[in-house]
Amino acid sequence: MTGTILVVDDEQIVRDFFVDVAKSMGEYVETADDGDEAVEKCKDHHYDIIFMDMRMPHMNGLDACKTILSFDPSTKVVMMSGFSENRMMDEAIDSGAIARISKPFELKAVVKLIEDAVGKATGGGGGSGQRCFYLVF
Repeated sequence: MTGTILVVDDEQIVRDFFVDVAKSMGEYVETADDGDEAVEKCKDHHYDIIFMDMRMPHMNGLDACKTILSFDPSTKVVMMSGFSENRMMDEAIDSGAIARISKPFELKAVVKLIEDAVGKATGGGGGSGQRCFYLVF
């Protein structure tokens, strides 16, 4: 089974990193460069996991996360940031995001999040159920 992934970040290099990782795992991946575009894409398509940057133009990641989860609560959202934004990250987790990761990313952490979201975890458990965990590097 191929997972569907959306990467939302205003930085092309971040989007490219996630596209490379996801494609190397055999997953389908799309990108958006701001929260508005992400919300529009999610209205037309369900994603297994969304990697969402916190700071973006037009609509920030927190608002996009809340909006997407309001109409597609089964989507797993992982919040990302290169800044110390604990209050906003905590609010995203409280709103339904499953995890938060900090830039720069560790490849193993990204792979684990994707595996869990699409049910390919090698350690058992798959992507079932809502779990919250923090990966800060």
